[in-house]
Amino acid sequence: MSSDKEGRPVRRARPVERARVGWPPALRELSDLLYEVYVEADTPSLDTIVETIAMNVDNNMPGSPQRDTVRRCIINPALLSQADVVSVAMALAQQARWDKQDLAARVRDLWTAARMATGVGRPLAEFDERLAVTDLGVHHALDTATARDRLAVLPPHVPRECDTRLDTVIAAAEAGQSGIAVLVGTSSTGKTRALWEATRKLPDGWRLWHPLAPTRPDAVLAGLADVAPRTVVWLNETQHYLETDPLGEQVAAGLRELLRDPARGPVLVLATLWPEHWDTLTTRTTPDRHIQAQELLYGHRINVPDAFTPAELAVLKGTDGGDPRLVEAAERAQDAQVTQYLAGVPVLMDRYRSARGITLALIHAAMDARRLGAGPHIPLAWLHAAAPGYLNDTESNATSDDWLPEALGYVTQECRGIPGILNPVKTTTTRNQRPAPTTTGPAAGRPVQGPQYQLADYLDQYGRHDRADTIPPIDFWTSAATHAHPTDQAALGDAAHNRGLYRDAAQLHKNATTHGNPQAAAALVNHLHALHPTDHRPTQWAATHTPLDDPHAAAMLLDSLRKSEADKQATILVTRLPATGNFTAFIEIDDHRERFRFGREPEGDAAAPWTWEDLA
Repeated sequence: MSSDKEGRPVRRARPVERARVGWPPALRELSDLLYEVYVEADTPSLDTIVETIAMNVDNNMPGSPQRDTVRRCIINPALLSQADVVSVAMALAQQARWDKQDLAARVRDLWTAARMATGVGRPLAEFDERLAVTDLGVHHALDTATARDRLAVLPPHVPRECDTRLDTVIAAAEAGQSGIAVLVGTSSTGKTRALWEATRKLPDGWRLWHPLAPTRPDAVLAGLADVAPRTVVWLNETQHYLETDPLGEQVAAGLRELLRDPARGPVLVLATLWPEHWDTLTTRTTPDRHIQAQELLYGHRINVPDAFTPAELAVLKGTDGGDPRLVEAAERAQDAQVTQYLAGVPVLMDRYRSARGITLALIHAAMDARRLGAGPHIPLAWLHAAAPGYLNDTESNATSDDWLPEALGYVTQECRGIPGILNPVKTTTTRNQRPAPTTTGPAAGRPVQGPQYQLADYLDQYGRHDRADTIPPIDFWTSAATHAHPTDQAALGDAAHNRGLYRDAAQLHKNATTHGNPQAAAALVNHLHALHPTDHRPTQWAATHTPLDDPHAAAMLLDSLRKSEADKQATILVTRLPATGNFTAFIEIDDHRERFRFGREPEGDAAAPWTWEDLA
């Protein structure tokens, strides 16, 4: 309580309460700045601020706000004129003894940036069926020659039970409640199409953001702060966002914060996963690598079945318009798997089963790359170098030196409007994506040079099951170390080690460490210590070269060094810190211990002894 000029007590006005501003970042920064100078000025009354402005109206104060406007400026200056906001800021600066002109310039810049903000993504109204196919991942529909010219890009959508559940999430978002829906089903069951049809029901004013470049996790982390209210965050094939170490957990944590912040909503996260990826992300393990992903996903699963029910088939057959693609699918789809038929699965499988020799080897190399840890975009140089290793002697002798153009022509050939087995990936800068900040983490490293290809979704899933017990040949692993994307080499190294290919695992983990993955460094130290306990060169190299911007991963490496009794190397690592699979089937056999501690070759033979010096 203060006093007036005659010493009588005067009740001090209650300070204006601080409001939470969610978006855009510039408005949040402006609000924080105004409240900071308000506090530094000792929270003057609204009348005092109005009087200060009135006394300085001719002294570069551009506005003349009254009490209510002053209050709104301090709470949330979003919709007020720049002149009024600047005047309030200058009045507060005068009482706080800040530089008025400097503060006024900062306020003008932030006010303008806040007014210009649109948020990530694009207006939903700009998307049509063609963009749904090219930009959002909805599958092409099987072509029908008899009516090709009069058909829409996509056949009519037949609602199913999963659509009904999805509509509930959409309605809640339309009413102002943020939410997430995760459609889980096998390949080509209509997950992405269902999301697209549900999204189209949102009213005007919504935006859609599909983060892709430079990598999907990097894109999310770079743009998360700029997600505006009424935005759909489109996470088709969500495993590419959440399974990546260590960025996947950062993405999941950021999405959780976004969804539970009322000042940012409503926002809608729409995701798709195969069942095996759902299991990977939601199954608790020791150590648990996906705690944040589990919290994000639990309770939001909507199953998409492989087949239509009899009732859904009846609706499909009675759909108005007689789209010949639906008619054909209803008549010919086996086991009521209509969406798979429409996505061209039978055509793809026929093409795959008809492939022979080096062409089939090229496909198998792509399948193995995906199931063993590679991202969706596979460098052609890797496939080209790996494929000859899959051939037997007869096939190899029958293969010409310039086999690639013919094989590539076969696997990229469209059939009945369906993209081929392998499809070229556009590697230019993605449109309407904000650049990610430079990082030294796992996404850092040299970009992949040359063409890249993506394996057809259904064949990707088919290969994971059909080839699950197959170990790729030596050429696959050596070319992976040379040509695979740096962000994939740690996972490929894990896959090699789990199959007893210790030398290949060490090379891939070393490469991944070089390109910024400290968790790969811990794996490198652990595995090589088990093979060569007295050789401290790997620990020396890891302690010297590992980036330390991930405290958790640095702690893992330090623990690995200590367990390896590499005290000197652990000391090296500590000085760099900022201020702030066993092949047990063989090693248990005493007379084979020396032979098999070096791992094996893909053919199953014991690997010849090798040391650190043999790694590139």
